[in-house]
Amino acid sequence: MDTAETTYSFLSGSAEMPRGSMAARVAAQLRNAIIELRLPPGTMLDKAQICARLGVSRSPVAEAFARLESEGLLDILPQRGTVVSFLSLGAIKEYIFIRKALEGEAVRTLASHRPPGLIERLEANVQAQRESARNEDRQTFHRLDLEFHDELLGALDYRRMKAVVDTARNNLDRARQMTNTIRRIAVGIEEHANIAAEIKVGKGDRAARAMHVHLDGMISETEALADRHPELFVSRAASRGPAPSGVIRDLATIRRVPST
Repeated sequence: MDTAETTYSFLSGSAEMPRGSMAARVAAQLRNAIIELRLPPGTMLDKAQICARLGVSRSPVAEAFARLESEGLLDILPQRGTVVSFLSLGAIKEYIFIRKALEGEAVRTLASHRPPGLIERLEANVQAQRESARNEDRQTFHRLDLEFHDELLGALDYRRMKAVVDTARNNLDRARQMTNTIRRIAVGIEEHANIAAEIKVGKGDRAARAMHVHLDGMISETEALADRHPELFVSRAASRGPAPSGVIRDLATIRRVPST
């Protein structure tokens, strides 16, 4: 199997896809591959290969690229192509700031107005997280971690807020996949348990502080990751220039996938 075929093996087309939803399907598959690091930072995407793999025209693929660019996961470089964006410490700190503001206020509100069954669902989720940690099952823990935060946001039923948080979370999940050590997972579980406990006893301010501590932990973990793997991050020198945020400047580092 050639390199291009291997690179895009995660893509799957469907003759039964309803019309008008192919762009969303393509975007979802590419988004998952970027977050799960099957398409690592710096990978130059081959639109023709993606179209061939899916059996679709260029239009839904171009629309999917545009969606992922708006989410900060791709950089579309005029006359050069489309590349998976590198991680940025500055962007990560900004997305954490957004999540702290929104999710901190969410748990503060929920501590005062707890929907029926919320605490039971949170506690069951935390218990399942502990089981996944005992089994050293990072994939299951990651899913349960997302579900824990979704329970909190879903309890408020603020769809616009959830959309903002989801966009921020998509941009953080790549770094989280790389920093989810056994130690960090254990710490995260206890932080989740603390958040749920403060909501349960109606302590909104303490729940918000617990959420802030939980999210701030990702910044220090990501800074350590940048020290270990600077090749995954936009360089500090590049970040200081006047070009728009997220634009890749050192094209020599881009990983190109050969076409057939």
